[in-house]
Amino acid sequence: MRTPDAAHWLIQEPFLLYSDYLRRKGGSAVTKARSMPPEDVVSELQRSGLRGRGGAGFPVGTKWRTTMQHECPTRYVVCNAAEGEPGTFKDRYLLRRDPYSMLEGLLIAAHVAGAESAHVAMKASFTPELLRVRAAIVEMREAGVLGDVQIEVTEGPEEYLFGEERALLEVIEGNDPLPREPHYPPYEKGLFATQASPNPAIVNNVETYARVPDILRAGAESFRELGTDDTPGPLLFTISGDVISPGVYEQEAGITLRELIHEIAGGPRTGRTIKAVLCGVSAAPIFPDKLATQADHAHLSLIGSALGSAGFIVIDDATSMPRVTQSIARFLYVESCNQCTACKHGLRTASSAIDELFDPELATPDDLERAVYGARHAPQGNRCYLPVQGSIVIPSLLKRFWAEFGTQLKHPALPSDPYLIPKIVDFDEPSRTFTYDPLSPRKRPNWTYEDAPAPVEPVVVEPVVVEPVVVEPPGAPPAASSRPVKSSRPATHTVALRTETVRLAPDVRDALSHVIRDEAEVDRVVNAALRDWLRNRGA
Repeated sequence: MRTPDAAHWLIQEPFLLYSDYLRRKGGSAVTKARSMPPEDVVSELQRSGLRGRGGAGFPVGTKWRTTMQHECPTRYVVCNAAEGEPGTFKDRYLLRRDPYSMLEGLLIAAHVAGAESAHVAMKASFTPELLRVRAAIVEMREAGVLGDVQIEVTEGPEEYLFGEERALLEVIEGNDPLPREPHYPPYEKGLFATQASPNPAIVNNVETYARVPDILRAGAESFRELGTDDTPGPLLFTISGDVISPGVYEQEAGITLRELIHEIAGGPRTGRTIKAVLCGVSAAPIFPDKLATQADHAHLSLIGSALGSAGFIVIDDATSMPRVTQSIARFLYVESCNQCTACKHGLRTASSAIDELFDPELATPDDLERAVYGARHAPQGNRCYLPVQGSIVIPSLLKRFWAEFGTQLKHPALPSDPYLIPKIVDFDEPSRTFTYDPLSPRKRPNWTYEDAPAPVEPVVVEPVVVEPVVVEPPGAPPAASSRPVKSSRPATHTVALRTETVRLAPDVRDALSHVIRDEAEVDRVVNAALRDWLRNRGA
């Protein structure tokens, strides 16, 4: 059984001061690291098997060594604290309790890279975390720990893509959170780069940096004793959604999802069963028959999903899966940056098609097939992973719950509550309550926000008797539409357009040449062309 201050466990009694941190941790890991050659520090990290805790799980020692050996002498270290994956709150939870572990890890990385400048980037809305980090930097500077390293804190926008590491570097440089080309990873093109000086950067998230000090204090072997061979050490798991005790829990990698959900988070509410578990919105959903899977990178990959940032959203059988999918599709469409045309247009097609399922005037028999088509065609020459997420998550939910979507299509007036995507903004630990961003549904695709709706009088809805309906899955010949094609609702905003060169088939080019530069009109024409293609496919 672990003791309250055991090595490698980050969730302990909160550290109120840096002096308290040093006393309970047994001294500064930064001092120890600076007494070691950078090569020895990296070798210790590689022996530990530490993998990044931000999503992809890249080996930390390999990433640090690549930057350390880069021929460019100007190097940076960056902490990605712009946590924004739906269903994840671990980094902010940790920073509120212990900002010192992350900052020590950042300083150790600066020693390895030979960097004189370090950056912490987080959203401007993270007020408690910003206060704690800035106060901790002052404490550590006064304690003489920073040395010659300057740590700067950047407050960034609310956008989802701010958390993408190349977009994060753009924000630190004073630009919008727009991902760079994928062939420029941070260890090749870092901060304030020029043609003559690429300035490589080490970029890791909060939990990753926070794991480093204890590895140097206690040794790589003790870290390896925890977790699995594939994913050594403990993990910070965020469990949200339809469970009795939502929260952030630290457990060894390799714990099963069933243990996490049923034993650690209290299981589903009384009388309910689990319908699906979402890994944020970045990996394929996990269904009840796979809850015996171990929570590490390898085992989750074997079932076609991923560990990601270890944030799991539990959905029970009282929740409408068409509503869940509608929320996810809209979130990804809205958060797409519009640099890659296929991403924005494909996700818009998927999102608008799913929206029509809830509107008796717009619902048409091809809505589900258009949703699948739009999502699967979003990733084309993409700069980031966002459209890939849409191409995985949306079709997976449609395939698994096809009958439920079919029922919704047959009865578009069927009342159901919209699903608020769990973009977590706060956590009240005593009540075990996460607060989700209420502005998310009002965010527009151009990253502005709708005004708050005016209060409306309650409407009495007569109960609807619903008969199950069978809908053919994607790939079956689509039924002929008995309902005329209707245009989508007029857009409530305009989107600035830029010139793009795209090779189109002649018939598509002719159809689009008459379209005015209006998003709603483009959407209508694209959907009409897609419907014609689906109707005539195979003819």
